[in-house]
Amino acid sequence: MKLASSLVPHQWRLLTSPQDCLQAFIFSTANTTKSRTFWSPTLRQCRNLQTAVSPIVSSSYLPTSYITQKQIEIPTSPEKQAPPVQEGLGAFQKLPMVMPSIDLYCSALRKSKRVQPTKGIANIAKRERNRGAKQLDAFMKELALPLKGYMESFPRKRLLHPYERSLIELTLGEGKYEEVLGKVDVLRKKVLSVGKEHASLCAKALSKKEAEERLSEGVEKLELVFQQQGRAVDDLLSIAKVLRAMPVVDLEMPTLCLVGAPNVGKSSLVRILSTGKPEICNYPFTTRGILMGHIVLNYQRFQVTDTPGLLRRCDEDRNNLEKLTLAVLTHLPTAVLYVHDLTGECGTSPSDQLCICLEGIAVSNL
Repeated sequence: MKLASSLVPHQWRLLTSPQDCLQAFIFSTANTTKSRTFWSPTLRQCRNLQTAVSPIVSSSYLPTSYITQKQIEIPTSPEKQAPPVQEGLGAFQKLPMVMPSIDLYCSALRKSKRVQPTKGIANIAKRERNRGAKQLDAFMKELALPLKGYMESFPRKRLLHPYERSLIELTLGEGKYEEVLGKVDVLRKKVLSVGKEHASLCAKALSKKEAEERLSEGVEKLELVFQQQGRAVDDLLSIAKVLRAMPVVDLEMPTLCLVGAPNVGKSSLVRILSTGKPEICNYPFTTRGILMGHIVLNYQRFQVTDTPGLLRRCDEDRNNLEKLTLAVLTHLPTAVLYVHDLTGECGTSPSDQLCICLEGIAVSNL
């Protein structure tokens, strides 16, 4: 239908889509008090048009509101990718079970020997060549895949909660955690390199005897690699045991931390008030780590933390046990109970105990 220019406002002349019609209709109704609007049967139909943006997903049209993030993956440049999410407390309890290096080697060797050559190969040399290459490949994978699983399952130190990061540094030593994981990764890469090399040599053997020799050489070479570098797996096993034994702190549960000089009776209070059973002896630094206990009162649970004693000295001179206590005060949202021995029989004078209390308050920002 052709409209006369004298009857139709100027903004309605260049309409090319239903969306334009709808916008023009809204504009016209908003200005009815200023100018008279003329209607057209063709334009009046635009009022009932419904518009929607529907991108194509898997050869089908889907409304944008129904498309989730998983259905449409927008590629982003590495610079715009979100940073890794920091893990909460409890990462140590999620560590995988690590097999001793000798058990890992024997299990891989036993499984690889069960591999049979491809059926239908009549030539003896070809069949032996196929069997040797497949067994070396299986042996390599049975060794490398568990190592890869360890690398993926052990959390990166920079992504840990600051409290657990401090536990790793103070318990294992600075850089020990990353060093062991690096050695495990080097061992994995070495196993893959040696396994692929000897499997390729076995596949190129010209006779049955040569194929058997190549297979034997490959197994011996992988055994030598594990003898030289397999200690990294045993070190990782020890680290997993130490970290898994660390006390778990529930951030959602009210926590009370007992702090004070050595031998003032912190462990005795924890043993009396909670379910914790710390060692009690009449000498300083009996508590060698962070110990947890629980109190149940009116159907509500509370955490009680026993910490190593603090001495009055500068931070540079503190030992790792004292630094563990400072890590709890710095990184955990706890209520702090400072325990004092006013008699001075603990070996620290009351004035020094007061200074320790003030230093702890400064560290914990109370």
